[in-house]
Amino acid sequence: MLHSMVEDQAAGLRRMLGKPNTKNFVVLSAIAASQKNSLLLNLASSLIYAGNSTHILDMRTDHSGVSTRVQSLIKSSLWDIAKKSQPLQACFYEFIQGGRISQLSKLAISEIINQTSTIAHLSKIIQSLSMDSNIWLLDADLKLDNPYLIPDFVESETILIVSSSPGSIKNGYSQLKHIANNNGRRKIGLLVINADDVQAQLIYKNIATASKDYLSIQLDFVGFIPEDDYLSKSALLGKSIIEAFPLSKASHAFRTIAESLMHKKSPSFVPKTSPNSQPLVLEH
Repeated sequence: MLHSMVEDQAAGLRRMLGKPNTKNFVVLSAIAASQKNSLLLNLASSLIYAGNSTHILDMRTDHSGVSTRVQSLIKSSLWDIAKKSQPLQACFYEFIQGGRISQLSKLAISEIINQTSTIAHLSKIIQSLSMDSNIWLLDADLKLDNPYLIPDFVESETILIVSSSPGSIKNGYSQLKHIANNNGRRKIGLLVINADDVQAQLIYKNIATASKDYLSIQLDFVGFIPEDDYLSKSALLGKSIIEAFPLSKASHAFRTIAESLMHKKSPSFVPKTSPNSQPLVLEH
């Protein structure tokens, strides 16, 4: 009953607000695939409950994408639809009212991008799906493929997810180096997980300073997700954190990040340091 009521409220809010402009976010990850996939679903749910219809598009070809969670429920990829003119409903799974998951293609983008006529059809499919979704979260790995090659996603904003572990932070910085060397300057936001406010802001400060000084990349602070046992509890229930435990720390964090992404409210960045904190040395 609660699930239905919250969904109805979210749908009502979307109708009241009308159809806003579509916003696309390429989501890059320096955390484990299982964590990233759970985060994407929780973030999408938070955006939906804030009144935004959200489409998660799995653009990975390494079988670690979010669509693996519902692979048996998605009959065709967007590329299959573009090539074979199948019904549009076959290319997505609606995991909640206002929330869809699709897979772009089983082939690498570099293998399909030169098929001009099919790419044009793919673009029409994306535009058609965007009539029902004003937010796209693009699950991608730039070191394996280039999501910005798809014409509809050329101007996408970018979110980089890192955890508080040194290995994840260094992995994330290496992805920023890859962007600087291969994709040029882009608007990039940093999202830190498994960290409190002080830790997240210190991590942001270290990466942002190195990115600006050595890569000429301006990094914004999207927000942080603290460690919270309710995240695993909500997963066991098969529900998003905002639906199952709306008063939890993680639920509040996801709502704040959703607001930040929609530019309704930006998390303020006030540098803080812990007495025992040490700056992380990044390789340039």
